[in-house]
Amino acid sequence: MGRIASRLAIICIVTASVLNGLMFGRCEAVQEASSTAVSTIEQMIREFTEDQQTLGYRFRIKLDEAAYEKRRQLYATWLQKLTAVNFDKLGRSEQLDYQLFKTKLEYLMAKSELEHTQEQTASKNYLPFTNQLVEFLRNRENVEPIKAVAVAELLNSLAAQVEKLISEIKVVPELTIDQKLTALRAVELVKSLRASLVEADTFYQGYDPTYSWWCKKPIERLKAAIDRYSTYLQERVVGVPETDVETIFGLPIGAEGIAIELKHEWIAHTPEELIQLAEKEMAWCEQEMNLASQQLDCGDDWRRALEVIKANHVEPGEQPAMIRKLAEEAIDYVRSNELLTVPDMAARGWRMTMMSPDRQRVNPYFLGGESIIVSFPTDTMTHDEKIMSLRSNNEHFARATVHHELIPGHHMQFYSLARHRPYRAIFATPFWMEGWALHWEMLLWDLNFARGAEDKVGMLFWRKHRCARIIFSLNYHLGKMTPAECVEYLIQNVGHERSAAAAEVRRSIMGNYGPMYQAAYMLGGKQIRKMHAELVGSGKMSHREFHDAILREHSIPIEPLRNFMSGVELKADAIPQWRFAD
Repeated sequence: MGRIASRLAIICIVTASVLNGLMFGRCEAVQEASSTAVSTIEQMIREFTEDQQTLGYRFRIKLDEAAYEKRRQLYATWLQKLTAVNFDKLGRSEQLDYQLFKTKLEYLMAKSELEHTQEQTASKNYLPFTNQLVEFLRNRENVEPIKAVAVAELLNSLAAQVEKLISEIKVVPELTIDQKLTALRAVELVKSLRASLVEADTFYQGYDPTYSWWCKKPIERLKAAIDRYSTYLQERVVGVPETDVETIFGLPIGAEGIAIELKHEWIAHTPEELIQLAEKEMAWCEQEMNLASQQLDCGDDWRRALEVIKANHVEPGEQPAMIRKLAEEAIDYVRSNELLTVPDMAARGWRMTMMSPDRQRVNPYFLGGESIIVSFPTDTMTHDEKIMSLRSNNEHFARATVHHELIPGHHMQFYSLARHRPYRAIFATPFWMEGWALHWEMLLWDLNFARGAEDKVGMLFWRKHRCARIIFSLNYHLGKMTPAECVEYLIQNVGHERSAAAAEVRRSIMGNYGPMYQAAYMLGGKQIRKMHAELVGSGKMSHREFHDAILREHSIPIEPLRNFMSGVELKADAIPQWRFAD
């Protein structure tokens, strides 16, 4: 040990001498460099991110009041820590981080409170037996010692309560849509609790012989009773059998939920104003679509023009080669026109896969990011499904969106997200992610990327589609449109095949997307487009400088990004103010 210590001492002395020489003999410089390597706010964001993940992993039981309280305390504690920081002493990037972090914490608090209230209402109205069940599941998570006979009595008692609840049901009264939605939330809650019950049983079964002896039959009885009650709620109260894979249903968040989401996304407009913006943009698209239709000898009948280009698809087996060609064309275009810096690693780093028939029920068109996932008919589809898939994935629709999915769109974003400010991942927003890709669709239109009227119709189809997403998604969450009405709107106003329209609405409502996700495409695109006009149109930045700068700041809400890039003074108590739609 003495010899090792001696060697370590020598190494430390030599290292210190070298460092002193490199840093001009000033220890203070070394200390300063280490203290500023990671900013105060960045470190706070990193720590909170880990705290949140740990909390979500550890406290995961639905309807657990202890878990809700711990989440609330976590957000409040970090908000208190953040607001104790002297905002005026921060550098500009740190001030942006401060604003983003404060907005996120306030959002999580408001959303958690709203969801807690909704879940409590659902539980009170439809799940009166859950308090004791949640206590049992919480004790399992806390690894509390159990008495198997007492657990068996509890499980058996809970099963009897659920069975009695089922037996007392005679006739389902006429329910309002809100009551049905509350029942749907109850279905989701009870399914989650059942999954936790199965996990708890797996934890004890076989490992605790007294549990296995006492609890095997009671827990089987309880699981069976919960299954029957869940099926009853789904079929009789919600009105959609579990075997029904066609009906589209989900949980609208309502006006209060939308207000929380818009504030989180730094949107200063009301939902009604955003719908008006979409309707105005839709009217522009229809004018341009009529002009393109005339060039295709279809008069003002844009639906007829769509039929012309839908027939222009490649033969089975040829779609991958076409997609690759379109991807390379887009990369060459943005590079040759100096619109964006595209490193070779980004240009060559994407892959292509094929989308399964089941997944195409939700995603009738291709998707992208690190890979491009191609939708096209397979030999397992019916004849009608094959024809609709061919028509929906024609060459001109594809040319208008391959660049959306790859470069300069999502693949370029994923490449940059991993390399620039990755600690900002908790602020990720579809307004930046999808808005960026939509900005490129609109910019390429302005730059005459279309080769002719067919390409214009393809580009306009998607632009109308983005307008429709704002209109139907916001109206759905406001309770003003049903899923069936959303499907019809897409068919009549955009020109979707019926199967594609249904898949689009199913994806929006049942595909685990956030409530603002579909609206974020066009709205985020309009925001970035407005920024582009302010900074590039004015000559303050080049196309390349503008686009490269956006990618360097990671995925964040657009108004704070605009303020940061534009040199606007940043304030600790800033609120959404930018009226980009005016």
